[in-house]
Amino acid sequence: MIFQKILSSFLEFPGFFITLNIIMFLYYLKKEKRIRKYLIIVTVFIYIISSGWFTRIFVTPLENNFPPFTTEGQFFEDNGLIVILGGGIISDTESNTISSLSDQSLARVYKGYLLYKDLGYPIVVTGGKLPGTEDIPEAFLMKETLIKMGVKPSDIYIEIEARNTKENAKFTAEIKKELDIKNVYLVTSAIHMARSYSSFKEYIEKGLVPVPAYYFVPKTKLSWSDFIPSINNLRATALAFHEYLGMIYYNLIS
Repeated sequence: MIFQKILSSFLEFPGFFITLNIIMFLYYLKKEKRIRKYLIIVTVFIYIISSGWFTRIFVTPLENNFPPFTTEGQFFEDNGLIVILGGGIISDTESNTISSLSDQSLARVYKGYLLYKDLGYPIVVTGGKLPGTEDIPEAFLMKETLIKMGVKPSDIYIEIEARNTKENAKFTAEIKKELDIKNVYLVTSAIHMARSYSSFKEYIEKGLVPVPAYYFVPKTKLSWSDFIPSINNLRATALAFHEYLGMIYYNLIS
């Protein structure tokens, strides 16, 4: 079983490119030295960014500052607001008009629903659409999903104007002020929480509570599976890179 997993990891993306580069390296073994050096660099790079051990190193600093949130053993006031940030949608490939929430968005919505079920606070769903697409705003899909889960439509507020995380925070703060809310429970993926929390803190100085909804890095010890390439690890690395770039950009413009 382990051998089969290892073998398949080098035959599927992104491990396939590692295998392909190794084959090309062997082909050029007695030929162009410069090409061999290039192939070695590319192969090592692909392996590193798609391996679990590197993902743990790269992603953990983003996720570790925000432990899982629980309502057990805590006292909550009646005055609260749940804010769920959008995490992307998947366009329908047939009609191009029907879309669905991405796995991250769905995890955030479900976490927000569980919080709503425990506390009964109103919910703000925030998420627009990509310019130039026929997709409906993500917040509409999030609201629709929440209603199917059992949330009252009257308890859901929609925000579709924000173009980035900072605007999510700005417009949410306006809704908070309008509703005269004291505490805001910010629901997003753990990997996105550092940048989100920092942005929301600029507009909501008090009563901001982080509620991580989706973790990429497991809490288990390293195992053999952390040393083979995986598309999930590559995805986590790419998302973390996006978050680091976003934090650098926000620091530069603030």
